[in-house]
Amino acid sequence: NLSATGCRPKLNGSLLAKPRAKFVTFGVGLALAACVILWRPTPANGPSTPLWLTEWHGDGTGFGGMSGLDMVDHGQGFWTISDHGYLFRADLKRDSNGHISTIDSPTKYQFQDSFGRPVSGFQSDTEAVRQEADGSILVAFEGLARVARFHPPDMSPQMLHIWDRFRALWGNQGMEALVIDAKGHIMTVLERPVVGKVYRTLVYLGGDDWHDGPKLISDGRFMATDADFGPDGRLYVLERRFSFVWGYTTRISAYSALGNGPDAGFSPPEIILQTNPGAYSDFEGLSLWQDAKGRIIATLISDNNFLPFSPTTIAEFVVAN
Repeated sequence: NLSATGCRPKLNGSLLAKPRAKFVTFGVGLALAACVILWRPTPANGPSTPLWLTEWHGDGTGFGGMSGLDMVDHGQGFWTISDHGYLFRADLKRDSNGHISTIDSPTKYQFQDSFGRPVSGFQSDTEAVRQEADGSILVAFEGLARVARFHPPDMSPQMLHIWDRFRALWGNQGMEALVIDAKGHIMTVLERPVVGKVYRTLVYLGGDDWHDGPKLISDGRFMATDADFGPDGRLYVLERRFSFVWGYTTRISAYSALGNGPDAGFSPPEIILQTNPGAYSDFEGLSLWQDAKGRIIATLISDNNFLPFSPTTIAEFVVAN
């Protein structure tokens, strides 16, 4: 069973969000859910206005642990990926205000390795997803760090490098973001800032070739969890900071391109959004798109770490008009 519930954040200073009756149930059987009371997601920095919060509930193998997001069809659908090696494609319905009212039951695909076997364990940790102009799906993995192209429903990988090209990144803090610019250039962003408080990037040159890309300036206080080029051409990086006392702080930083292609480099960042600590759970997926009103919308999805008491949350913000 899959269901979506929505809560409209109050903007009048209340610490609590006002419940709103938005509840849809899918599939066979009965699902009982209610619109929960959420902390008000007050931005600590930036002009962004929270539009909508939606909880996405589901069951079945692989649902949960969402670590990447790509909005498609002008905000009417999305691709997302699970830490357990699954790809999901879902369609959305929106109300007259553009808020998500329904998440249709998704189509689920399981990633395969180069021998046609379902991925598991060290091979299954997907972190970033992007749809290319021809409909192909690019995915970046941690663990056995790699980038591959897929053509659902065919889930056999087309590798973009030799199998051990990123051996130095094997483990849990590798390629967190995968971006494609307007000209089709592909770049990844690594999770942890390196010496000098910058994010390291890798640029795809075609065939099996990659090289170190431009460094993205940071303050070293956050770690990258996703990134996407917006309709305005800027590179938006989703970042998080975790405290055992206060929970997660979410930040979006925007970088302007200094020329054509990623290798031209990027400006110092502008902080578009920074939430108060504990306002949200662990947002790991980011996608930028433009709505019918011309606004640039940032849609985020959370990784619930497969915890039954922690829902998968989708949040949307206006980052530019």
